[in-house]
Amino acid sequence: MTTRSRFVLPLLLLVWTGSVHSSEKQHKGSHKAHESGPPAEVCSRDKKYCVRMIPKPGHPDECTLRVSASGTTVAEFQTMGYLLDVFFSPDNALVAINNRRGNAGDYLWVISLRDGRVIKLPDDVAEDLGRKEAGNIGGDHWSDKSIPEILALCPTCTNDDLRHSFLFSTGWKSSNELNVVEEFEFSKGWIAVKNLCRVTETSLSVAEHEAGKENRPSELVSRAWTWSPFHSE
Repeated sequence: MTTRSRFVLPLLLLVWTGSVHSSEKQHKGSHKAHESGPPAEVCSRDKKYCVRMIPKPGHPDECTLRVSASGTTVAEFQTMGYLLDVFFSPDNALVAINNRRGNAGDYLWVISLRDGRVIKLPDDVAEDLGRKEAGNIGGDHWSDKSIPEILALCPTCTNDDLRHSFLFSTGWKSSNELNVVEEFEFSKGWIAVKNLCRVTETSLSVAEHEAGKENRPSELVSRAWTWSPFHSE
């Protein structure tokens, strides 16, 4: 994963405790039945919409990510790895997917359940498909500069000191607001940038964000590493 950050935006740090609490409830429900390993399929409560990871025969780490509505495929992509979380929006119009694709990186997909339209792809997938803009959030992409909010918390936490970085969702605050987290591991510890993103028909953009130090990697990162047969800390 590149050591550059996506959210270098001139926004004030805002507290969004309510959205964090809301996302935690969704997060627990999304994987509770699969604590021993990744799920092959996750469906909406009404079972109308499903997200399935289909391994390639003989190549278990190469997969097809399939999104279906009432049994009909609406979107399908080649990917790798496995499902970490699937979050259906409150109105069942969109789905946010955390797809563990490597020891670190951009794990986030956002797809329309109505027509399979892609709103957000993992950045490397977007680049491979020649759709770089689909990997962007807020109209900005990777920057070579260290994040000012992180440097304010930890002056030595520069891009040169970055060990791992992650991008993933923790769930929906509302039908058009998605909680997105950037998590960074530096030599002196972990820092998370929590973003509340507005979702339109074609893009995500950051409405609020805050950065803070963490005592340990998040539950999602711990799960991604625990379930991985390849990770070695």
